[in-house]
Amino acid sequence: MLVNLDFTHNHGLYTADTLKHRDVSEETIATFKDLFVKGHSPSSALNSYKMDLQMEHGTEYVLQAADRANCPDLQFCHRLYKRIYEKSYGAADGEEMLAELDSAIQTYNKEKGIECAKMTQKNGKLAIAICTPMMRRVHANHPCSAELVFVDASGGMDRHDCRIFLLLTHSVAGGLPLGCLITTSESKETITCALDLYKELLPSDAFHGRGRRGPALFLTDDCDAEQQSLKAVFPEARLLLCVFHLLQAIWRYLWESKHAIRKDHRPYLLGLVKAMVYADTVEKLGETYEALCVDETAIQYDNLLLHVDNVYSRRREWAICMRDDIPVRGNHTNNYVEAAMRILKDQIFERVRAYSPVQLLDFLLVRLTAYYERRLTDLANGRVDVTISKKYLPGKGKISASMITAVDDTDDTSYLYKVMSETDADRAYDVDMQHGMCTCHVGLNGAPCKHQYAVMKHFHVNSYNFFPIDDENMRIHLYYLATGTQNVPEGWFRPLSGRVSPPDPAITVDVETMEVDDSVDDLETVDTVDCEDTVVQSLNIQRQLQNRFDTRHTDSQTAAMTEPRNARPSLDLSSLENGIRETADTLVDMLRRDPSEFSGPVKCFLDQFNGLKTNTAFVSALKTFGKYTGVAETLSSKKKAKSLVKDRLAHKHGKMIKVQPAAVSRRNRTAVGGRRCLHTGRRTNASKENCDPVVKKTNTAALLPKRRPRRAPHNLSQCVENNENIGKNHASKW
Repeated sequence: MLVNLDFTHNHGLYTADTLKHRDVSEETIATFKDLFVKGHSPSSALNSYKMDLQMEHGTEYVLQAADRANCPDLQFCHRLYKRIYEKSYGAADGEEMLAELDSAIQTYNKEKGIECAKMTQKNGKLAIAICTPMMRRVHANHPCSAELVFVDASGGMDRHDCRIFLLLTHSVAGGLPLGCLITTSESKETITCALDLYKELLPSDAFHGRGRRGPALFLTDDCDAEQQSLKAVFPEARLLLCVFHLLQAIWRYLWESKHAIRKDHRPYLLGLVKAMVYADTVEKLGETYEALCVDETAIQYDNLLLHVDNVYSRRREWAICMRDDIPVRGNHTNNYVEAAMRILKDQIFERVRAYSPVQLLDFLLVRLTAYYERRLTDLANGRVDVTISKKYLPGKGKISASMITAVDDTDDTSYLYKVMSETDADRAYDVDMQHGMCTCHVGLNGAPCKHQYAVMKHFHVNSYNFFPIDDENMRIHLYYLATGTQNVPEGWFRPLSGRVSPPDPAITVDVETMEVDDSVDDLETVDTVDCEDTVVQSLNIQRQLQNRFDTRHTDSQTAAMTEPRNARPSLDLSSLENGIRETADTLVDMLRRDPSEFSGPVKCFLDQFNGLKTNTAFVSALKTFGKYTGVAETLSSKKKAKSLVKDRLAHKHGKMIKVQPAAVSRRNRTAVGGRRCLHTGRRTNASKENCDPVVKKTNTAALLPKRRPRRAPHNLSQCVENNENIGKNHASKW
């Protein structure tokens, strides 16, 4: 049989409905790949491409936008992005993910020429330790790393809920990272294993010469597993407790209903404990404690007196008056690490969970390091537009040069000075600029004070306690911490005054250290393009997460919209019963395998389960179980969603990283609406309390359901002032 093709179609060839079925051209695919490299998500890349297309073709845009070869659909952009993503990071879990994780660590170590990361598994728990070249430079060249290290943990930054531990020291630039740990559990065994790995990574000059003995001080919150692990790995270090977390825990204790403490007594009782924390002397601390024990309000609650007695027995960890002889330098809270966690979630992860531990590791190795390098470089260049603590910014001061006397001026430079008091002519303070100490009540433990600043200003002495506006050597020091090199023109960091800072032995870079770091930086210089590509790839994947979950649950929602109202799905009760039994068996196995970690959560689960009394309560609990653990639908399960649902969810991001309570409490704002990020729009009712009263008018809006109650704030001072409860714990993320 002979078939003749006339190529006559029964539809138009140059119509919008026809052109939308064309294959996407290679030129268009290359353009979208370039947009992904620049950090766009699938949806933002498509929007940007359409805008450029409209600007280029003007009135002819309607013809270009209909042609799929020139303007692809959103699903194609998602598929293209997913193909690039899976090629970069591999599987999301299982043995393949562990292999990818080990491969990423080995690749990074090979690129840097030194061992910067290690991984191990113990009893099924994953532990990773990180100490990048920049962290090594902070260890070796920043003196504060030998004195005080802040440690804190956070989670919810990936789909597997891995815990991230940051180790930082303080500086005029804020917290500087000394190491990072990734674990899949917060048990003492897992944290100790991760710290042992971290200890193996440390160079001989770690903690500014103390080596693997660790720093003199660790400042943490009141986490037993964390403190016990630090004691086991660094037995010579002294552990201090963050006073903010102590007062926060006391306030939560006062609000627990089982303690039956009257609401109007709670702020007063917290004030008694706070007076103990901020007592000036040890004698006053004892007097304050004795006064609390006989206070007519406190003696009404025997359980409170027992709790305070237990807290008082640990006073060496939290009492500020017992820290005068140790170099805390005015740091009594772990604000540095709380701020670092917020930076990690806001700027590194952009409040979107990482897809897998592989991507989590990549962000910490590449993007976190790049952030601190940029920050230190900006400060070295004298750019004070970044956030700096006020205590590091020098004030005007009224102390003149005639009020300062150098104690030892036999050498060209002296570090000991005597500064006269501004208010008392018969009183003078001794200032040691080499160690950053002063005999005044502020600088006694090494904190910045006006007497140190006056010496630095009039005698041009280097100081780690103030931002180096006119200190060339300190700016060189910050730049070296950032890059490990000094490849800038001579005099680049010299101030406008032209004054040449005297050399400071404390910040002179060792030649041997320079050789080691030069070898590392040579690798970084040779692979500059590769490093940039890695950063860009990381940003690509971060953006992809925002769109990967854009239309989650659309299958079920679309089915609910299209299914007849009276239709009932066919149920296989036997399979459901088997699934319940298997789930219960799995939970029992986990409890037997690790009772120390699962006994508490299982008891909490049983208590909550037994508290459900109605069918509606059981249905709601079953449908929301595990909803916020980070597990989301894959992109392939959403490709059949209807356009209506897709458009409605197109602007939503992936699962959000929750906000730390301590991070929220330190924000300078009056309106606290829970632990979500603040959004624009109509003000909350709480923000209207101080406004003029408005006469209510009857309207149809009054018939609508009331808004859900405002969540408990996490600003401790506001809670005490308003006499309201604070968030339960770090697990209540929203």
